[in-house]
Amino acid sequence: MVNVDDDEKNAGEDEKPEFVGAWVDHPDRVRPWRGSTTELMMYFPPFPEPGAIGGPPALEPHDPVRARRIVETLGTVDEVLEQLPARRRGELEEPTERAELAYVAVGCWGNYVWVSDPALGDYGMGCGMDEEVELQRELNPEARIVGTMHMDYGLNYYQDLVDLPGGRQVDASGWGDADPGIEVHGDPEELLRAVGIDPASVRDVYMDPEEPDDPGYGNWGAYTDLFLGGFGDFGWSATEDLKVSVFRVRRSERAEGDLKEVWLGS
Repeated sequence: MVNVDDDEKNAGEDEKPEFVGAWVDHPDRVRPWRGSTTELMMYFPPFPEPGAIGGPPALEPHDPVRARRIVETLGTVDEVLEQLPARRRGELEEPTERAELAYVAVGCWGNYVWVSDPALGDYGMGCGMDEEVELQRELNPEARIVGTMHMDYGLNYYQDLVDLPGGRQVDASGWGDADPGIEVHGDPEELLRAVGIDPASVRDVYMDPEEPDDPGYGNWGAYTDLFLGGFGDFGWSATEDLKVSVFRVRRSERAEGDLKEVWLGS
């Protein structure tokens, strides 16, 4: 996520899982590569009225004080060690080395909170994301919570998750290019109806019409965008100028173990 000096990097042992084709044989290099992302977004009320005309919302300026409060609630964080100056979202980079796993970015733009944290990563072992969504649901019962993950080990692991107030959830996750592929848990159309969206009106947004019964061909990232009140309509290029806060943190015990497992393979 950020560049760090050599003296911040800790050596470690490497152990290569058979599925990792992207491994660089250096103890401080992480295993996932090519833009792996681990992001959590919370969308707070007021929400658009059902049937309201869509489009990008008006965003408030980034609130660094609130961002500090948010990062301190994360289950992946034991303590904030340093708050770096705010920077553009487009300046962030995904971790490539061990020391960069100690950084978390948080953007707070009115009723949107965005978190980028490598400790949310997973490859199907129940690490990171699921536990954090459960924790944030307890802390923020009124929010819509969306988790998105792409871990590139040569083979690609994906997770796109929507968790609504009241605990209704859809989770589409799995290896996108290996059996059994993406598996969907929960009823995608039921969640759409719960927020006032007619499933028939958006089915072509996230489902491949030639493979309607195969979730592996679905665009589940586009599906999660439907619950964010138009935020997904911005696109990446339109949000890269948004300001975010970056924090260097001490990890919780569980997060430390998850980071070693998912990013370092040890």
